[in-house]
Amino acid sequence: MSMIINKPELTHRNGYIQYCVQVRFLGERKALWYRLSEEYADLVSDRSDAPLVALLIPAMLRGEDIHLEGTISEKLFYNLSGPFQKVLKLIIPSLHFITIIPSEVQPALSRGEGVATGFSAGIDSFCVLADHHYADVPKGFKITHLFFNNVGSHGPGENGNRRLFQKRYARIRPTTEKIGLPFIAIDTNMDSFYQGLDFQLTHTLRNASVALLLQRGIKRFLYASAYHYPNVFIGPSYEMAYSDTITLPLLSTETLDLISAGSEYTRVEKTLKVAKIADSYQTLDVCTEEDARTKINCSTCFKCKRTMLTLEIVGELDQYRDVFDLDTYWRIRELYIAEVLCSKDPLLREIASFIKISGFKVPLSSRLYAYTRLFLIAKRIKRVIRMPYKMARKIREVI
Repeated sequence: MSMIINKPELTHRNGYIQYCVQVRFLGERKALWYRLSEEYADLVSDRSDAPLVALLIPAMLRGEDIHLEGTISEKLFYNLSGPFQKVLKLIIPSLHFITIIPSEVQPALSRGEGVATGFSAGIDSFCVLADHHYADVPKGFKITHLFFNNVGSHGPGENGNRRLFQKRYARIRPTTEKIGLPFIAIDTNMDSFYQGLDFQLTHTLRNASVALLLQRGIKRFLYASAYHYPNVFIGPSYEMAYSDTITLPLLSTETLDLISAGSEYTRVEKTLKVAKIADSYQTLDVCTEEDARTKINCSTCFKCKRTMLTLEIVGELDQYRDVFDLDTYWRIRELYIAEVLCSKDPLLREIASFIKISGFKVPLSSRLYAYTRLFLIAKRIKRVIRMPYKMARKIREVI
């Protein structure tokens, strides 16, 4: 059985432009579509690069070859037919190698002028703006457009994630208007093709697909990195972001460069850069939770705690009192600091190192919690190590 992707159809309706391909997948016919304001119609490509990247992992998961009736870029076809599939299989071993059979392969020729990045108002996306909007940067790397994509990060269920997508877009839009950059909402039903595939493990291709959709007017897409260069690797993981610096260039075309931006910084360094951006004080959104908030951020999830502690260490936390519940933070901070001191997570280890070099005064209770936790962990490890010897002794006693 093969996946068949028909030629794209572009339609204009009710102020929107819709790009749609009919797909035969798992023996059924289904549409994959992207929708955005008609104002940005001149950015939309009529090639089949976007659906090919969007559907590559679903096809590889089920071992279905892909037949494309549209035109795809020569560079993309070359990379996705061989090198990129090998990289994907190293990250997700359950995937199968497949064959891509296009109707037409042509180098992309018309290069746009736009430089885009996704913007969620988080640390990573604000850091990209710090370097490519607020800072003095060559024109070819100066941000001209901000994307806000609905490709699976807004929760399960097509109607539910669409409501959250629209809610988050409306919340962030006033800040982008203040920044002075176009903020393009791109809605899709892409997530419906990813059943059984976690968003964190597939987000790079989902978002790259949107960039490829808009490559008629965008020449460079800066994808905010999550990890520092020393933590980059190719291998089984729960998070595709570990490999972005390697995978994104393989998803580029002759006229669109996909670049991982920000891996030269640790998460701590990014947070310090963002703390200098006044536009972030009323808008910073790092939270993983959506319900039961009194502020933009819940102030108890792992991302909130990580960000607030870093801001506290440098004396900038009070600047963000309108987006974090500081009373909640002060109630949980001592236990959280203890967790940071004990953790092996690379992002928390960065904070632990920062605590040491900054001279931040760690509460005595946090140190006691940390020592107790480490003692219990060491005791548990020792018990596990000694277990085989105890079992052998019991066997000898029985014999």
